Amino acid sequence: MFSRKGFTLIELLVVITIIGILSGIGVVSFSGANKKAKIGRAQAEMETLKTAMSMYYQDVGELPPRGDNCSACCNPPCSSWAGVIDALMSNDGSGWNGPYLDQRIDRDPWGNYYGYDDNAGVCCGFESYIRSAGPDKSLWTADDIHLTVMMDND
Repeated sequence: MFSRKGFTLIELLVVITIIGILSGIGVVSFSGANKKAKIGRAQAEMETLKTAMSMYYQDVGELPPRGDNCSACCNPPCSSWAGVIDALMSNDGSGWNGPYLDQRIDRDPWGNYYGYDDNAGVCCGFESYIRSAGPDKSLWTADDIHLTVMMDND
């Protein structure tokens, strides 16, 4: 009689297949959780920015940076966003009572600059907003994250 001291090839293949399926499920679950975490982080950062910008507005009388030209407004978002953060973190003149942020928030969780459009004072009902391009890193798509900082009539 033969004594059995190991696994057959079929048994090993079945075990390897089961491990592969379970690993695949784990990777998909982790990927979804990671995406949700980044979206949550972007939303939280944008809320922090909104609060800081509102406090700046209360002190200075306009949204950062100073002036009507909105030098930080660029599409797609670009490094000029740093001008907004600079205004929130460093004294930029009369009325400034900051810093309004504890740390710089230059880029969203996907590595892109936040978008900003300062329409305050331009016309009735225009909104000023912050935008993240979201996971696909392309603006004006369904996964964008958008937050209104202020309506013109605020």
